[in-house]
Amino acid sequence: MKKTLILFSALLVALLSQAQESPKKILFIGNSYTYVNDLPSMVQQMAESAGHRIEFQQVTSGGASFAQHCNNTGAMDKIREGGWDIVVLQAQSQEPSFPWSQFTAETYPYACQLADAVYQYNECPEVMFYMTWGRKNGDASNAPYFDSLSTYEGMDNLLYERYMYMTHHNQASVSPVGRVWRKIRSEHPEIELYQSDESHPSVIGSYAAACSFYTLFFRKDPTLIATDLSVDAAIAQIVRETAKEVVYDSLHLYSCHTFLTATPLTDSLNWQFQCLSSAVPETITWDFGDGQTSTDATPNHTFTLGSYTVTLIAGKNCAPDTNKIVITTNTPENPNDPNGIDDRFNIPVATINFYPSPATTFFTVEVGQPAALRLIDTKGRTVLQKNISAIETVNIAHLAAGIYIIRIDNQIAGKLVKK
Repeated sequence: MKKTLILFSALLVALLSQAQESPKKILFIGNSYTYVNDLPSMVQQMAESAGHRIEFQQVTSGGASFAQHCNNTGAMDKIREGGWDIVVLQAQSQEPSFPWSQFTAETYPYACQLADAVYQYNECPEVMFYMTWGRKNGDASNAPYFDSLSTYEGMDNLLYERYMYMTHHNQASVSPVGRVWRKIRSEHPEIELYQSDESHPSVIGSYAAACSFYTLFFRKDPTLIATDLSVDAAIAQIVRETAKEVVYDSLHLYSCHTFLTATPLTDSLNWQFQCLSSAVPETITWDFGDGQTSTDATPNHTFTLGSYTVTLIAGKNCAPDTNKIVITTNTPENPNDPNGIDDRFNIPVATINFYPSPATTFFTVEVGQPAALRLIDTKGRTVLQKNISAIETVNIAHLAAGIYIIRIDNQIAGKLVKK
C-alpha cells in the first residue's frame, strides 16, 4: 500500500505541474527528416514524461527545401496564423552542404525569409533551426562535383558550419542533432542511427533528435526524460546522456536564451561576469546585489566582504531571461574558502575549438567568450585580424591556400589548413 501511495503522489505532482504550465505552441517546418518516425510526437511524449507540455503542428512535405516552403507548401500561411512560441526550420537534407555559392543562392536567402516572417507575424517567437546530419557514407550522388561530400565527416562538417551560420545571422537557436549523432557514432558505433537508405533516421536516430529538441525547448537536462518510447532502455539511456553532454552542457552555444558565468579574478572580491547566448541579446542589465549595476556583456566587479545575489536580465526586449548566481566573498588572505557559487546557470567557458580543417571558404571558431582572432601565415604575417564572439563563422575565401596559425588573444589555438 505504501508503494502505491508513493507512486500515486508522484503521478499527482506531475499532473499538477503540467496543469500549471502553459503548453508551448510549436510549428515544425521541414520534410521527411521531421515526419519519419513522427518526431514531433516523440518530443511531445518526452515532454509529458518530464512534466511539460507542447502543442504542435507541422508542414513537412517530402524533400521540401526552404525555397519551396517560402512559395508553395503552406508553411508561410501557418507562420502568418501567429501564436507560435517556437518555429522549427529544417532544410532539405543535402542543400546546406553544397558549395558556398550555391548555399548562399539557394538556401540561405530562404532561411532568412522564413525567419523574418516568423518574427513579423508572431508576438515573441523563437526561431530554431534543425541541424541535420551527414549521410552514413557521404553524399555519393554529389561527391563527384564537390569532394567534401565524399565522406560522412566532410558532409557533416559542412552541415554544422552552415546551420550555425544561419542560426547566428537570424538571431535564432539551433537544435544540434547532427552533433549528438556524431558523438554517438564515435563512441557507440554499434548503435544504428540510420535506416537502410543511409540517410533517414532509424527510430533511435529520431529518439536522439527528440532528446535534443526537448533540451532546447525547455532548457532542461534530457536525462530527466522518463520514457524510452520504443527504444531499448539501455540504448535510450546512452542517447539521453549523450544529449546532455552535447546540448545541455553547452546550451549557451545553441540557444538564443541567455546564461551567465562568473569567474574570480585576483581574489574572491574581484569577479568577471559574462552574458552568454548564441544570439546577441537586445538588452543586458546586471544587478550585482550591492546597489551597483552594469549594461556591459562582460563586466568586471569588485565586492566587499559578504554574500551577494547577482542577477542578469538579458535577451529579447519582449521576453528577457532572468538568471541569478550567488557570490560569497572572503578575505584575500584566505582565498581557498568556498566561493558559494550557485551553478544552475554557471555554464563553463568552452576551450578553444575550430573546424573544419582543411577549410575552403569558412571555418567556425568556438572560444566561449568574446576574443581577438588573428590568422598568421608561414612568413609570420598577420593576414586576418578581427574581434569575434563566443562562437563565430569566419570568412577565409580571400586567403590563399596554405597553412595558417590561429591565435586567440595571446594563445595559439592551432594550425588551420586552407584548401
